[in-house]
Amino acid sequence: MERSSTRIIELKLADLERRLEILINTKENLTWSVSELQRENAELRLSNMRLKEEAKETKKKYGTLEKDFNKSKSFAKIVTSKLTPTSGLAELKESVDRYIEEIDKCIEMLEDSL
Repeated sequence: MERSSTRIIELKLADLERRLEILINTKENLTWSVSELQRENAELRLSNMRLKEEAKETKKKYGTLEKDFNKSKSFAKIVTSKLTPTSGLAELKESVDRYIEEIDKCIEMLEDSL
């Protein structure tokens, strides 16, 4: 009888050791997963911060471009107001050339923002 109870105890001990190994392996895997997720989380936070900064800069550029675009709407009004009988053709040509230069600058700014 003692031999069978010793055998039962040995089997239970072996089963307990097997379960303990499974728990240890599971704990190590979970620890590794937590470390990986923490690293990934830190990377995502950094990326998020960069994207927020980029969005802020884009909004800033958009505001500047919008102001410049609104100024360009008034160019046509300015040119037509310059067409008075007292103005000379050379003066009008000079004004149009200045406006074209301004438009070119605006186009460059738009291209740079893309």
